[in-house]
Amino acid sequence: MQKKETIDWLFVMPNDLIGGGAQQVLYTIINFLIKQGKSCTVVFTIRKKHRGWESIENKCNIVYLENSSVYKGYFDAFKYIKKLTKRHHIKHAISSQTLINGLLGFLKFVKTLKNTKLILRESTSIFLRFKGFKLLLYKTAYKFGYKQADLIICQTDLMREQLLEALPWLKKKNKVVVIPNPVNLDEITTKASESINFEIDNFIVTAGRIIPEKGFDLLIDSFNLLIDKSLKLVILGMETNKEKQKLVNQIETLGLQNRVILYGFAKNVYPIFKKAKLCVVSSRIEGFPNVLLQMMSQNNAIVSTLCAGEIANIKGIFTCENNDVASLKDAMEKGLNNNKNNQLIFKDYLKSRSIDKFVNSILKKIN
Repeated sequence: MQKKETIDWLFVMPNDLIGGGAQQVLYTIINFLIKQGKSCTVVFTIRKKHRGWESIENKCNIVYLENSSVYKGYFDAFKYIKKLTKRHHIKHAISSQTLINGLLGFLKFVKTLKNTKLILRESTSIFLRFKGFKLLLYKTAYKFGYKQADLIICQTDLMREQLLEALPWLKKKNKVVVIPNPVNLDEITTKASESINFEIDNFIVTAGRIIPEKGFDLLIDSFNLLIDKSLKLVILGMETNKEKQKLVNQIETLGLQNRVILYGFAKNVYPIFKKAKLCVVSSRIEGFPNVLLQMMSQNNAIVSTLCAGEIANIKGIFTCENNDVASLKDAMEKGLNNNKNNQLIFKDYLKSRSIDKFVNSILKKIN
């Protein structure tokens, strides 16, 4: 019998949208593991749609399944991984999306990933964010998949509490832990030093997918109330036609066409964050906003809603209630008038979230 090759780490993701928080975290982990000489395979459940993974295509095995639908992709991912295990020994498998977490857990239940250490990461507060059939679908994934996990990672204490309250049977497993989202400081330093073509001046910036959870509608209303009418607002992020049109209509109604810029996707956000007068996270709800860490690495003036656990404990940032236009406006005014240099505080905080500490924490807990 031919000896099986080893895959140190298998990553499974719904799509290749690297701007998404969950994918960004996994991308950071993959980059770190590659530099450690580990063999990595990345499986996307649908065909290639976005750019951003080209820099590591020759350093690991990246597989795109030929689907246009993520839901059909789950079934194809099941078949692909089953086929993959016939030729490879997979030491670790990791995912950050609940339905894929369920899929990997089921594959372990049926012994396909029998000897694989399974690490499942919670990417958002599912039980606060979803309702109806979609929530039922996620609950099914939890039931079938999470019992098989070797480790379940929550981003904050609040997220862990919510998960255990919703799924009390997980308490008996004693494998739900809190490991804060990592940052790769070396990668940030490299990207921040790059020269990019961005000629907008005197602006406030935010970033994220244009979806209701990000609260960009609230941010636009708050921006409209600011005293300084010379400022611009730049919104970086992937757009969907439906949600973008809502923002376009709102901007036109408020007469802000010349001041609010829906910039679209930016490959390198760090020089833009550094140049901004103020960086803002306006989300209604998050697992933990990774973009907040990116902003802290570049700028002194940071505002964030209390959209996730842990944010209230971060020193040096200006916080406000989520889903509250007036509160957000007041925090933005304070941020714009900020004269303190918070970079030493921010750098110490980011060092506590270094990627090597993150990966070492995982390995320590599963071994």
